[in-house]
Amino acid sequence: MRLLVAAALFLVTPALAQTPLRAAAPDGFKFMSHDAIDKAVSKPEPGRVYGATFMNDHENYYVEFVKRLDHGNMAETHAHWVDHITILSGEGVLAHGGTLSDAKESGPGEVRGGTMTGAVTQVLHAGDYFQIPPGMPHKLDAAPGKTLSYVVFKARS
Repeated sequence: MRLLVAAALFLVTPALAQTPLRAAAPDGFKFMSHDAIDKAVSKPEPGRVYGATFMNDHENYYVEFVKRLDHGNMAETHAHWVDHITILSGEGVLAHGGTLSDAKESGPGEVRGGTMTGAVTQVLHAGDYFQIPPGMPHKLDAAPGKTLSYVVFKARS
């Protein structure tokens, strides 16, 4: 009997010592109407050519709605996030890949600005989806004189 108890303790102890799957509590139900989202993203952020609103901001992922009101966005790359983006409406252009030079760190693992060289461009329309892996330079703009609305699901890699 003692041997069985010792064996059970031996097997259970590593499981008890593991880090929980999430340090933060799971997200609860949330609803935001189309009109509320559109109102939140229709006013550009100070010094930027887009408006954005976060639906949530979890430790391992977040969801953001964005409305680009024109072109002129900065190139960026992030070391630890995968972007899953779906175009909701409008027209735009995605530049991705190549190299990013003369950019500045805008936060931990985040680099913005500078010049992209060797990037591939892709015209974007409503319903299009794309995925940007960590470390890939990218730039997303509305077509000149147009707006571009999309939702970003960012997942920590």
